[in-house]
Amino acid sequence: MESNRTHPSLCRDCFQIFRYDVRCRNCNSPRIVSHANLLQLTIAHIDCDAFYASIEKRENPEIRNSPVIVGEKNRGVVTTCCYIARIDGVRSAMPIFQAKKLCPDAIIISPRMNHYKKISKSIKEILTTLSPAIEFISLDEAYIDFKGTRRLHGEAPAVKLAKISKQIETELGISISIGLSYNKFLSKIGSDLDKPRGFSIIGQSDAKKVLEDKPVSKILGVGKKTKMILEGNCINKISDLLIYEKNQLIDLLGSFGETLWFMARGIDYRRITPNKRPKSISCEKTLQTNQIDPEILTSFVWDLTEEISFRLKDLSLVAKNFKLKLKTANFNLLVRSITLENYSNSPEKIFQANKILLKKNIFKGPFRLVGITATNFLNCQDTVWKDNLFEQSDNQILAAEEAIDYIRSKFGKKAIIRGRSLKHCR
Repeated sequence: MESNRTHPSLCRDCFQIFRYDVRCRNCNSPRIVSHANLLQLTIAHIDCDAFYASIEKRENPEIRNSPVIVGEKNRGVVTTCCYIARIDGVRSAMPIFQAKKLCPDAIIISPRMNHYKKISKSIKEILTTLSPAIEFISLDEAYIDFKGTRRLHGEAPAVKLAKISKQIETELGISISIGLSYNKFLSKIGSDLDKPRGFSIIGQSDAKKVLEDKPVSKILGVGKKTKMILEGNCINKISDLLIYEKNQLIDLLGSFGETLWFMARGIDYRRITPNKRPKSISCEKTLQTNQIDPEILTSFVWDLTEEISFRLKDLSLVAKNFKLKLKTANFNLLVRSITLENYSNSPEKIFQANKILLKKNIFKGPFRLVGITATNFLNCQDTVWKDNLFEQSDNQILAAEEAIDYIRSKFGKKAIIRGRSLKHCR
């Protein structure tokens, strides 16, 4: 964040390092990043810019200069939107009908999650060359710890980040924003400061000034309930936390109060943890029309089950606890839980469990949304879970699932579609 003529500067286009100037002395580019700690900071957060919308624009040049919203066309919420749509006030998680009112000219595109995952995989393959200590927190975000990598790369983390940013944009057509700091919290704050194509640096001397005007919701873990408690005590901005002693915040919010006390002072002791096991895996579907038909709803549950199973297998995980999420036509939310007898990633086992939950609650419909969440994981290597996956009489089911997985791995997920998936398409 600092800018001083005595500070080192980096050109983000030709990667030259020089003393501060408004343009690169080598290529005359105005894309300069300058800071006293430019060459010392080692913790980065990388965030793709409007990831899903950027992919859609990349693949359809005709909509490149149009406002684009990714989300279900008639119902549901905005998954993401491009920066042109954001000018009109459209935001992620906003109801589609509200987004249409704010930006009537927007082009609305249904999400293509499997395609986005393929692009994400390519980005991850590039990013993993930067450091062994990299933590992916979504399809389009990652924390990177560069400590000890200078000897490996022969250049400062800032330089390597600038090069990777240009590589991703050139090869994949996706721009990223970068935050470089001395901890996870501030690097995340930094990546959001100058989107799109941003590169922000926050040193220890900058932290207080950068944080003072930020809303408390910028701190990870501050949800609706916590925000209400804080606002009830006149705490709206991060700087408002500074007048409180640590024990006062603990009295107010328990152990999370201590976290807030540290974060408000730019202190974050969390480590970057590679290959972190997720706490839950979820997927949901907003239905185009309210549904009460058991066969159609069961068909949607099967689609969600297959997606959950695919993601579990992709992560080499098995799960034991599942939740079925049902949102009624008048927006009442029902969440029902079930525990399997044994850990599993079998779509058949997961489906039968959630089918029971659906059957017990079908009379509360019609429903506008269906979702499934898996929790309580084990790694496939951690347990002899396979021994009890099916009763012996069910060996044919297991053999069929393994055959389907093999064919899909060779020819794609749509190579085989079960009849259950077709019922809601009638």
